Amino acid sequence: LVLIMVLLFTLVLLLAFYVINFVLSIKDMGKNKISAFECGFVSVGKIQNSFSIHFFIMMLMFVIFDLEIVMFLGILVSDLSSYVSFLLMIFFILGGFYMEWWYGKLAWVI
Repeated sequence: LVLIMVLLFTLVLLLAFYVINFVLSIKDMGKNKISAFECGFVSVGKIQNSFSIHFFIMMLMFVIFDLEIVMFLGILVSDLSSYVSFLLMIFFILGGFYMEWWYGKLAWVI
C-alpha cells in the first residue's frame, strides 16, 4: 500500500511540475523560433546557401580518425585475433588515405 502511495505521489508531483513548467515558460512564436534548425544554416532568406564540400570532407576524415583512435586503444588488451583485426584495420585506413590523396581531397585550399 505504501509503494502504491509513493508511486501515485511521484506521478502527481511529476504532472504538477510539467504543468507549472508549461505555464511559466516563455513562448516565443517568431519565424526563427518555429522554423527547423538544419546544422547551423539560416533557414530564413536565400535557400541557395550551401556549405563547402572541403569542410564536409575534413569533418568526415576527423570522424574516421576519431574512430581509429578508439580502435587503437583496444589493441592494448590484445591477442592474436585482435592483432589480425588491427592489421586489417590499418590496411583499410591506409587504403582510404591513399584514395583521398589520389582523388585530391586532402587539399586544404578552398
